[in-house]
Amino acid sequence: MRVNPQNLAEIASGATALAAAVRAIDVSGQEYLLVLRQDFIASHLESLAAVARMRDGATYSFDEESRLIYGFVAPAFPREHYDQALLEIEAIVPGDGPLHARVDAFRQQFRIPPQNVEAVIRAAIEECRARTLQHMRLPEDESFRLEMVSGNPWSAYNWYQGDAQGLIQVETSRPTYLASATKLGCHEGYPGHHAFSSLLDRNFLRDRGWVEFSVLPLFSPQGLIFEGSGDFAERVAFPGDSRNAFLQDTILPLAGIDAVDFATYDRLSAATDKIRYAGIEAARNYLDGHWDRAQTEDWITRYALVGPDSIESWFGFAARYRAYMINYVLGEDLVEAYVRRANPDADAEGDWAALATLLSYPPTPLLFADLD
Repeated sequence: MRVNPQNLAEIASGATALAAAVRAIDVSGQEYLLVLRQDFIASHLESLAAVARMRDGATYSFDEESRLIYGFVAPAFPREHYDQALLEIEAIVPGDGPLHARVDAFRQQFRIPPQNVEAVIRAAIEECRARTLQHMRLPEDESFRLEMVSGNPWSAYNWYQGDAQGLIQVETSRPTYLASATKLGCHEGYPGHHAFSSLLDRNFLRDRGWVEFSVLPLFSPQGLIFEGSGDFAERVAFPGDSRNAFLQDTILPLAGIDAVDFATYDRLSAATDKIRYAGIEAARNYLDGHWDRAQTEDWITRYALVGPDSIESWFGFAARYRAYMINYVLGEDLVEAYVRRANPDADAEGDWAALATLLSYPPTPLLFADLD
């Protein structure tokens, strides 16, 4: 039963007033966790107000939306930046035909047969969990279920169930590749979403009784840290050549694949990292009405290397999640900057320690406030 239901305008005004009241509380001299808690509550209320206004008909530009809801704005790069990156990719996969088709053709050697996807993903998640437990203390009762699903705009999703229990779903309508195994296992599982959610639940809801951690709002400032730490997690869990060694020794046999060209794949991955913001640039211009669908398709095909089979999924994700997509790319950059500030030498143990520290705090934009 709903008690005293409010309309969207009332929710927006009430959240704005409450956020201002929270920010007016003097927390100077208090422990750092309380300072972060204040910003966590206030920033989430401000985000709620913005989302309510949008649901009530207010319109914001892509950058305004990302600032109001997530606390940050993704950088924009000139076309020349992407043109230069494409030259590097062209050199790695030379030949005739569209570049996106050549990249896709190269990646086909890494494609996991559909009947083997579940076994591969399960083994990868368990390895990510084992590596995480060597460096982080998770709730003793935590666990997850893995499900194969279809018909969704995302490739995988973690549904935190509370009490350190999680549901990880993998979309089967899209191809799954070898590298997706460890990336997905770390991002959705350990030390990514499931581990992070379990820690927040234990540390703040169970141990401190902070009721704001009884919910995990999707369109909120914590999205930046959730997605950013999830994407960065694989680099911490599998430093150096350890990922390729695990894929070679454990995942290839499970996938039923004989051999692959890891050396070229690593070069291609490094080059394509330079076009990571191309999708955000497309969403910014498309959702703001500067580009029509044809112009947007042309951009994401050329600069984000989105093939024709993925076009509809891209537009579906952009329409549903809008500025949320900054959280993956910009979020990873901010998490990396946080970790690198704490561990400038980039040694593996130091990266684990820095990431564990980040995941022990309330996920709030204040954590990144003093990063360049």
